[in-house]
Amino acid sequence: MSDVTLSVNGSPLFSSSAVVTVDPIEAAIAERYLRPSEQEHRFTSTGVKFWKHRAAMEGYRDGTGHSVISTHIAPEGRCNLSCDYCSVTHRTFHSTIPLETIQDYVTKLKSRGLKAVILTGGGEPTVYKHFNELGEWLLDEGLDLALITNGTQFKRVSDRILDGLSWLRISMNRFEHWERRITVPMDRVGAGTVVGMSLCHSGDNSDDEFLEKVGRIADENGVSYVRVLPDCMLPQAELVREHRRLQSLFDAMPAGGKFFHQVKIHSAPTQCTCHQSFFRPYLSEEVDPESGEPGLVFPCDSVVLNDQAMKFKSIFAVCRPHEILDYLDGRIEQKFDATVHCTGCVFARTVNMLDDYVRKGEEHFDEFEHAEMRHENFV
Repeated sequence: MSDVTLSVNGSPLFSSSAVVTVDPIEAAIAERYLRPSEQEHRFTSTGVKFWKHRAAMEGYRDGTGHSVISTHIAPEGRCNLSCDYCSVTHRTFHSTIPLETIQDYVTKLKSRGLKAVILTGGGEPTVYKHFNELGEWLLDEGLDLALITNGTQFKRVSDRILDGLSWLRISMNRFEHWERRITVPMDRVGAGTVVGMSLCHSGDNSDDEFLEKVGRIADENGVSYVRVLPDCMLPQAELVREHRRLQSLFDAMPAGGKFFHQVKIHSAPTQCTCHQSFFRPYLSEEVDPESGEPGLVFPCDSVVLNDQAMKFKSIFAVCRPHEILDYLDGRIEQKFDATVHCTGCVFARTVNMLDDYVRKGEEHFDEFEHAEMRHENFV
């Protein structure tokens, strides 16, 4: 969530040349759209905030294990909605991570530099039975805290958590009585909390009336942005077509509005190691197939997109929660080859950027040393 123009010597930091393209159609859309917009840099994870963390970057390059900046935690596999585009809807089993497992995981990551936590799905994080205890404990630990939610369960969330959030993102979905059930708690969030919305332009969410209503709700509540993207579960050719349709829609919109189009294209990184996982691991509620215990650490949440699997395949699990330090220290190796298995990756730009830093020494610390960025700990 940066408020800075993100360029180096007048050129965009990330060019489409860093993206692995697999066919001419994808290459064309990458060339036209894949340079992140200013709004994408400001409100999503595009990789630029890594350059505000010299110690973590150098720690990873030097193999010290002190590289962690943020983590995503999905404590709960259940959701109170059944959105047609969501992989959770199609899962037959939903598990819950014990609170003490999460606390142990976070405590270990803090010893390696952890600064920020995003509570997310999984399912719907606010239905987690220990949600308030967990959220308030994270604040007590001095960590920056963010929440991604479907917006229907704020009555379950304590005032202290809402007041202490660095940012809040509400996933907007069309279902029966959605306008009444989804709320925007502007009267309960802190003065510095950035509130945004995200919309998957798919199925019931794709008509103009829904977009207009979401825009009106955003304006009425003072929401900072509405991110719109297609169903990332689509095969690549269909995803490209949907991005084209979205771009046509946004080209016709007045400039300066709250809406922005985020382009996500599936492309494998150019090297076998997922470097990003050492900076922002993802703790999923998935069950360990060997121990039967809920909780596995993955490199990111986009592994469900590989082969449109719609689930977290065990090959992508990097470790169990209590083993996270062993993973960071290199005692546990990744079981997958990112160039082969991560064809659905939507973070390839960032992984390639990190590889260029580690292997080629390409860095941009000086360009961003004095740049002001909001929420720079959420890489």
